[in-house]
Amino acid sequence: MLNETCYFDEPFDFMIIHYIALSISVIIYGIAFFVLIFKTPKHFQKYRNYLAAHIFSGFLLDFVMGVLWKVTVVLPVPIMCSNTFASEYAPNVFQLLPACFAYTGTSAISLFVYRMEAVIVHRSEQSLVRKFVKITKYAFYVSIVFVLIFTILIYPDLKNQKPYKMKMEARFGAFKPYMWCDNCFFCNFDSKIFFAFFYVAGCAVILGGLTGGIAFYVTLRALKSVSSRLTAKTRATHRNYLLSLTLAAAVHVLCIIIPLAGFLSAINVLISLSEFRYFPFLLALVIQEHGAASTVIMFLTNNLLRKALKKLFWCEEILPTMENSSQRRSTIVA
Repeated sequence: MLNETCYFDEPFDFMIIHYIALSISVIIYGIAFFVLIFKTPKHFQKYRNYLAAHIFSGFLLDFVMGVLWKVTVVLPVPIMCSNTFASEYAPNVFQLLPACFAYTGTSAISLFVYRMEAVIVHRSEQSLVRKFVKITKYAFYVSIVFVLIFTILIYPDLKNQKPYKMKMEARFGAFKPYMWCDNCFFCNFDSKIFFAFFYVAGCAVILGGLTGGIAFYVTLRALKSVSSRLTAKTRATHRNYLLSLTLAAAVHVLCIIIPLAGFLSAINVLISLSEFRYFPFLLALVIQEHGAASTVIMFLTNNLLRKALKKLFWCEEILPTMENSSQRRSTIVA
């Protein structure tokens, strides 16, 4: 059990922003799932399931980062501290993050591969590039297995950090009492296992990006193909789905890769910017809330989902019925 010296006072403005952002995200996810389940047509069902799985990955990451971990980076000391009901298990919660990121990446890649297969379903040839997508996809899955294995192996480096904290204290100055507790820890790059963990995670990111990128290229090339038997309307629909998915994926890339690079690879930059007290907080908030932002982008850019939203909020299905009823009453009165 953590004692009272392990807890610290968080800035009040940070708490307000955090809970406002978390509340908005919950509303966004609730609306998204309601629209996907009840407001989309039957022919959209299979793709809807992929979308729902992907959106749930964002919700899961929000819950882990915003509720279970709720990290605070105490600059100029680049240490990550948790101050929630699960603070005692902060190292274990941190181990959930790679699993969440793996889930997000896997669901995003599945969406790109599904879009590729949906476009070229009527083409019998197995192109070399299409086969390469399958190879890189399975290579990505294998890399995810290794990431999860190393996630388990790094637990001692997260839990037993007294020697590393002593080294960091000599570098950054005296620590506050709560920083010596288990709810506060560093990314221990002195450990070969910890370094290997990030190396394998980086390889997984590259393989995932390669798979999604090639699937995007194959889909786009098929849509532009003269020999394609798709109608102009169907092509336009596929292009819209692909554009929506690409923009949503871009949000993931920008809002995960860049903040993580800031946390893990640019500690000196973080310290130099420590005079701006919101900087590390905003980086964590961007990672936490990026799933909701990606969901909003997807719903606004996908024509079918945008129309479903309009029906939900503007009651387009009800208004014609009300107008018809009014006309019938007017006829009876006349």
